[in-house]
Amino acid sequence: MTKKFTDLTPSDLTRLPNLSEYHYCVGVERIYLHLFNEKNMHWYMAEYGPISKKFFGFFENRSDGISSGFCTMEDMMKWCKKGGAWEPLVDENWKPTEAREVLSLQGYIKMMICPPDML
Repeated sequence: MTKKFTDLTPSDLTRLPNLSEYHYCVGVERIYLHLFNEKNMHWYMAEYGPISKKFFGFFENRSDGISSGFCTMEDMMKWCKKGGAWEPLVDENWKPTEAREVLSLQGYIKMMICPPDML
């Protein structure tokens, strides 16, 4: 049986490093938690703030592409409440890795490091 995001306990989430305000070197963040759903959406979580209930990481979906930044527990629960194919599932085989080593994030990270000219 696949583990759902809602099955994660507070102690599971506190295994992620504490949330930091500073993220200057995109791509070097270590991703500790990978979530996905059947709608081909992915969440790569690097940090978690248990008091603010915020995550920092990378977020990928077909319509918006990839973005990075913060999302709240409430944001995640909205997907859970949709249920079915929208429900975020835990990639239980995930091994912590740097963001720049995640194949689907590489193009985004390169663009953030060296954006194309806006001429």
